[in-house]
Amino acid sequence: MSILSNCEIKCSCGETFEAELWKAINVFDDPDLKEVLLSGRFNTVECPKCHKVFYHEHFFMYQDLQNELIAYVYPKEDEKNAKSLRKKMLSDFTALSKEIEELVSIDFEPVIYFGVEDLINTIKNEDYIKDEIDILTFIAKRIELDLIKIKPAKARNLCILHTIPKSKKSSGDIKKDIVSGLEQLLKYNPNLAEYENFLARIKQNLSCLDEILLHKKEK
Repeated sequence: MSILSNCEIKCSCGETFEAELWKAINVFDDPDLKEVLLSGRFNTVECPKCHKVFYHEHFFMYQDLQNELIAYVYPKEDEKNAKSLRKKMLSDFTALSKEIEELVSIDFEPVIYFGVEDLINTIKNEDYIKDEIDILTFIAKRIELDLIKIKPAKARNLCILHTIPKSKKSSGDIKKDIVSGLEQLLKYNPNLAEYENFLARIKQNLSCLDEILLHKKEK
């Protein structure tokens, strides 16, 4: 559920006024709010005295359950209290999960951001990655690659793509099959920068796949 409420705001010119600001946004219910956030128009206000337009920084909650992202976004200046705010976030979220039906069954933790810019960068990066995953999914049907699916929240924590190719011709070693799948993918389309970087990371340290494979869901 998205929540809009009145807030008291003080402009740098000294004027105090009220404006409606978002305190929670659910981009499944209100997909347009995601574009508002990414465009820089989110929670912007205009001072009635000096007519300055600015972003008013205050806490809000961002929900995108489809991509397993629940973010508690605090003002940048609150970063000095990160440890206590993270503890509060987890406590508040546990209580909230008991009250809201759609949150009861989720099996991932919320994440904390200080300043809206970090959240925006995460969303834009994941949208970019999604484009490469869509290309992979299309190519996989053409050159017969299997796909390993990782839960989005876990992939975010591990800083990896949540869909990974592997060769259909099993060598008996799944790590080698993943390397082979990535090489086949990049041979077919060498312009997939995220997968190219992922392959380079694996070749430097094959053991980085260990934790990934603990959380895989093959399809």
